[in-house]
Amino acid sequence: MAHSHAPLACLVLLPAAVFAWSFEAQAAIPAGYTGTPYLGTAQAIPGRVDLARMDEGGLNVAFFADHRRENAVGEGYSPISGDDFRMGNLNLPNICKTNKKKEVPTEGSEDFWEDGTRYPSEAAPYEYYMGYAHTVDWVRVTVNVKQAGKYNVSSNWACANDPCGLSIWFNDGGGKVDNQDRPLDGANKSGPIEFQGTNDYHKWRKYPNFAQVDLTAGEQLMTFHVEVKDHLQYGFLQFDLVGGGGSGTGGSGAGGAAGSGSAAAAGSTSAGAASSGGTPPASTAGAGGMSSNGAAGAPATPGGTGSGGSAAPNNGLGSGDNTDTASSCAISRLGNAGRASGLAGLLLAGALLLRRRRAV
Repeated sequence: MAHSHAPLACLVLLPAAVFAWSFEAQAAIPAGYTGTPYLGTAQAIPGRVDLARMDEGGLNVAFFADHRRENAVGEGYSPISGDDFRMGNLNLPNICKTNKKKEVPTEGSEDFWEDGTRYPSEAAPYEYYMGYAHTVDWVRVTVNVKQAGKYNVSSNWACANDPCGLSIWFNDGGGKVDNQDRPLDGANKSGPIEFQGTNDYHKWRKYPNFAQVDLTAGEQLMTFHVEVKDHLQYGFLQFDLVGGGGSGTGGSGAGGAAGSGSAAAAGSTSAGAASSGGTPPASTAGAGGMSSNGAAGAPATPGGTGSGGSAAPNNGLGSGDNTDTASSCAISRLGNAGRASGLAGLLLAGALLLRRRRAV
């Protein structure tokens, strides 16, 4: 009988150890963050994260931008092209919409790939993106990483300056902070990324697999920073699990149905009808790719199918004009219910085993 206590102790301790490991392995939103996911649902990784669907919470919580919708109203350059997305909320950066001039001929600008074809595509010309962007700007998005691992990151950019740059930070609640002045940013997973711009607010280029990031599983906070120079037009980040068969493209589109500009379905990384991008120019050869740590980028991969993408700003102002006015543009957290359910199941199994043991 003396030997029976050890197996019983193991039965009790093993579920507890398994649960402790399970909870520690899951990422978590950092303590002190008061923002909440747009429309109540974290955006999923792998997949496309739309930055115009930044969290709710306002200035200095979910974003910082020195040009905002309230500035546009106060300074007299409102309305702008993306005002039909998240309508009525002035406490946001300036959200822009591609090809406003196609939708309303007297307003906005048109957007194009480097070969002159429409961006993101003729069939689906409207997407939302962040315009008026300066190097002080950042946005935060609550994400739900479905599988831990290494991810390739891709996007499409238009950048009126050369070079442009960015960084992508993740705070998974683990306590790692790379910049003590910005503790909620967590770790700089991408490092500093610098890349050749397109020298135009409305000329877009595809940048496949410009970075790799290692992510833990679970809900966490992602912060996207504009770096190097002003006027990077940005709309999305596509995360593909390395070895998981991802396309390295922009993914499915954000925003409303073609021509409507209405908001996309809540929480869907593929929301928005007919927004699946187009074919980037075959003439991209020689276009500078991105590189980490500020090194000169290798040429971007030419051709291929570019799906989705952000788009560019301007209110029809001339390309290459780097003034602030020229950059104008004519986009509930998941609970622990699943993990709690699993915990309850294991505890029940342990209790049944104990009961059976005592009966014997």
